[in-house]
Amino acid sequence: MRRFPASARKGQVSIEMIIVIAAVLAVALILVVQMQKTAKEAGTKTAEESKKIMAAIDGTKLTPTATAPKGDIGDACNDDSDCKSTLQCSYNTCI
Repeated sequence: MRRFPASARKGQVSIEMIIVIAAVLAVALILVVQMQKTAKEAGTKTAEESKKIMAAIDGTKLTPTATAPKGDIGDACNDDSDCKSTLQCSYNTCI
């Protein structure tokens, strides 16, 4: 049996080390795949929830034929048309 000097064996990687590296890479790959799957599911659920929220917001908007209710005493206003007919807008408040 021929023996190599220690300096010749220095760069060799044992089979055990190769197995450990392969196992670590396999675990990392599994984690990456699971994280991608989780992110995709979260994105889908987020999109669905945002559609529901936007639909609810759209339901609260005034339609073009609807008019905003007129303000009572103390309500905010921009001009007299924002207040009830018996009131006027003064300093952005119906009085």
